[in-house]
Amino acid sequence: MNSVNESTPNFLPHNIKSLRRRLRFSQEELAQSVGLNRGNIASYENGSAEPKICNLLKFSNLFGVSIIDLTQKDMSQENTLQSAIDNFQDISERDQELVAEYAKKAEEIREYIEGLTKCINFKASCKEGLPKDLRHVLDYYEQLHDASLQLIHNHQSLIDFVKCKVR
Repeated sequence: MNSVNESTPNFLPHNIKSLRRRLRFSQEELAQSVGLNRGNIASYENGSAEPKICNLLKFSNLFGVSIIDLTQKDMSQENTLQSAIDNFQDISERDQELVAEYAKKAEEIREYIEGLTKCINFKASCKEGLPKDLRHVLDYYEQLHDASLQLIHNHQSLIDFVKCKVR
């Protein structure tokens, strides 16, 4: 059985070097633009090291090609590079629509939770001397509400982060 490394060509070292030169960047300039040092770039270009996925994403965004194209296609070919750039831009448009949908759904969920909380708070304020078990339920609800709002906040932060990456 062939491993992934044996069956899938790895153009990453060649592509980093080729695309860097296409942008007329030195290794130092490329390193600065993605938050690395020159030695990292040299190691990636000579194939003695491979970047972490977060750095692959930075290269992908900088060069305007997908990670798959960056690693598995020869970007020194003009037609291959242009096709990869076109595909990357198409993906970005679809991704922007998807991110917008997620942002809308997150806002709907936040509004739902806030509405439910107002309803529960109103009902709780109308009842004098709530039984002990109902007070416990309200305490648990408050904890669930706080956790839900934190989750929505984290979800929105992720959506905002992704929006920056797909534009």
